[in-house]
Amino acid sequence: MKFADTSWWVAWSLPGDGRHGDALALLDHLGPAEQVLTTNLIVGETWTFLRRKGGHGTALAFLDRIETLGQEGRLTLHRVMPEQEDKAWDWLRKHDERAYSFVDATSFQVMRDRRLREALAFDQDFVAAGFLELQP
Repeated sequence: MKFADTSWWVAWSLPGDGRHGDALALLDHLGPAEQVLTTNLIVGETWTFLRRKGGHGTALAFLDRIETLGQEGRLTLHRVMPEQEDKAWDWLRKHDERAYSFVDATSFQVMRDRRLREALAFDQDFVAAGFLELQP
């Protein structure tokens, strides 16, 4: 199972994004048996970005693709729990070396809780936090 970050979903969703081809290649490389994990906060953050950048239709297409991946058994959507939010806030209080977002910190906590090391991400935040960002 690999964790998918907003930076990857955005690249995957926008054909004009400079990393679009890389995002598609990473998903293809994983193969149909590999599951992707993301959170409700990531989906919300991605929706907001895509809605502003590409419009309502682009954001809806993203939701449709998420739904399809879930139906195919390739995507697990994790709903961030209050305890994970609390741990994320604690983590953010201790880390000022980078401008991490709250969504980043909750993602890191979900990955730690699920013992995941590898992320589909393009912004280097996961690497800076000690995880691996997969490359195409």
